[in-house]
Amino acid sequence: MIKSLLRALEILDLMKKNDHGYTIAELSDRTELPPSTVHRILQTFCEMHYVTRNDESHTYELGPALISLGRAAIGNFDIQRAAVPVLRSLTQETREDSYLVVKNGNIGLVLLKQNGPNHLKVVEEFGYEMDLHCGAIRKVLLAYQPASYIRYYLDEIVSRPEAFPQISSRALEKELAEIRRDGYAISYGDYVHDSVGIGAPVFDAEGKISASLGIIAPISRVDDARKDRLSRAIQKAARDLSYSAGYAPA
Repeated sequence: MIKSLLRALEILDLMKKNDHGYTIAELSDRTELPPSTVHRILQTFCEMHYVTRNDESHTYELGPALISLGRAAIGNFDIQRAAVPVLRSLTQETREDSYLVVKNGNIGLVLLKQNGPNHLKVVEEFGYEMDLHCGAIRKVLLAYQPASYIRYYLDEIVSRPEAFPQISSRALEKELAEIRRDGYAISYGDYVHDSVGIGAPVFDAEGKISASLGIIAPISRVDDARKDRLSRAIQKAARDLSYSAGYAPA
């Protein structure tokens, strides 16, 4: 690896995490680079308009040239392709089947699946469609929709005789609030008896939910201790995929 390039990118990565200008001293302290090195890197970035300097406060901020780069990156981003190594890594860590699910109307569609090594499985394949309130991975998609859509879903979709699973609007509304509070969802036997699902949200560059990912497994393999480990692994995988999509939480 080119160390000087890594140092420069480390500074850009640090600067995107806050909405204030940085002094050379602050960047030096955060990156553990000498102030002279930070200054040279910033000067180069300023010439390319990747960084701008405020002459009054003597601070540096991300510059306008990065906007076009970001737009180009977003245009080239393919979530299904980007999710392949993320799901592969998640399955290697958890040894469970992992899934990427996207919203399609009022249903959640399996867009990608990575098979785990266990022979005892909960069968759900590519292209499988079910209501958005069915299973943890789909409920995450529903929980992070705009409030107006959630209200519509609670009023119109859940009340249908064919809605599956059957649940009251009030109970589902409470569950969705808990998902947003916790940042992930867990479901037990929503549509397959003796199964557990765990899902977490994937956000795009604008902070909107674009997909969800997670695992589904027989409950016999998921005790409380393992459930916590799985939840952490799934949330990390979702953050990694969100980061690839350009999401930068405040």
